[in-house]
Amino acid sequence: MSRKCYLRRADRLVLIMVFRVILGRVVNNSRCFTNACVGLVLLVAVAALQPAVSAQRPDPQAETIELAIVGPMTGTSFSIGMQFRAGVHAALASLDDGTLLGHPVRVSEHDDSCIRIIAERVAQSLVQDPPHVVIGHSCSATTVVAAPVYARHGVLQITPSSTAPLVTEMGIDSVFRVIGRDDLQGEMAAERLARLYGDRRIGIVRFQSDYSQGLTQSAIEGLVRRGVRPAFVLQSSASATSYLDEIIQLMDNEVDVVYLVGGALDSGVFARQARQMSAPFEIVSSDTLVAPIYTETAGPAGDGVAFTFPAEAATQIDNEHTRVANEAIRAQGMEPDGYTLLAYAATEVWLEGVRRASSIDASEVAKAIRAEPLETVLGRISFDEKGDIQTEYPPFSWYVWQDGQRVAID
Repeated sequence: MSRKCYLRRADRLVLIMVFRVILGRVVNNSRCFTNACVGLVLLVAVAALQPAVSAQRPDPQAETIELAIVGPMTGTSFSIGMQFRAGVHAALASLDDGTLLGHPVRVSEHDDSCIRIIAERVAQSLVQDPPHVVIGHSCSATTVVAAPVYARHGVLQITPSSTAPLVTEMGIDSVFRVIGRDDLQGEMAAERLARLYGDRRIGIVRFQSDYSQGLTQSAIEGLVRRGVRPAFVLQSSASATSYLDEIIQLMDNEVDVVYLVGGALDSGVFARQARQMSAPFEIVSSDTLVAPIYTETAGPAGDGVAFTFPAEAATQIDNEHTRVANEAIRAQGMEPDGYTLLAYAATEVWLEGVRRASSIDASEVAKAIRAEPLETVLGRISFDEKGDIQTEYPPFSWYVWQDGQRVAID
């Protein structure tokens, strides 16, 4: 039984329950014995037994093709939203005469602030007049809550940055991601921590977000499989103005290295304050550090922090495709780095899927995307049945910040 059918049946069951309640009240209400009253009850019963009303879906014959960018356009992660915007617009600049299948593409931008409840509200609002594709969301929790909404309305979704495994484990055929999964990222972190710090005291700092909880749990499990147990696991609060208490606890527990998984701003504050306190531990982190707000907040203390991020074929392959992409991104006022490239690739994937399918219907485009590999700014990529990206190179690589520049290591 498909998820979609299950939801429709659930809706009908709810209607039937409502009918039973109304019927019970009518029967017990001595003032309601008229044919009209009984007729109203029968109408409710008939409605309950009919198939659910079809959800609003994108118009396949629309004169204008609608693309929605959804991500954090405000808040502490706003720089990711700006990178999404630059990458999408840069990729669309490659269209001949600005059209796709002979139709203009109109872009709209929507802010979810990386907050689950806002993301759900944005998704529900969007599907009132559904776009043909959503490039987004950014944070895993927001993608997870929004994806079923888009799927019910036949909207294709490609996320440039959501790494939680659940994103592609929900059984939604129209969801794709152009970034690796946290179980893979966590495994890489565990391997490095065990190899370099296996005989020392490892600390874990995690936050309440699905992203932080999931990634740190994957790393912890990877460490345990390697016979290494973290010496200290610390739960912290996001968006705090100070992490001095956490740093003191880590120092008191004589931690040698900290695996820190949080937002870019929080990680920047943590790194800066750890340096100010002359904390003796090293910091290892994750893909959220690829954001200007991290380097701006951490300052010189941000240098030397090792972190994982997708291996960017665009920086390794010197060809016309890469040069055109980089120039287009710079024309948007951003550097071809981080999520600009991932958003560019996500848009390329959709454009090629539409061309292959000669259609903007989500199911047809999804089939076309999976049919064979695609040439993108990330190199040649493909997607498995779940919608996870497959590449000819590892899904993540190790980097450090040095003087404001991201440098690949081992």
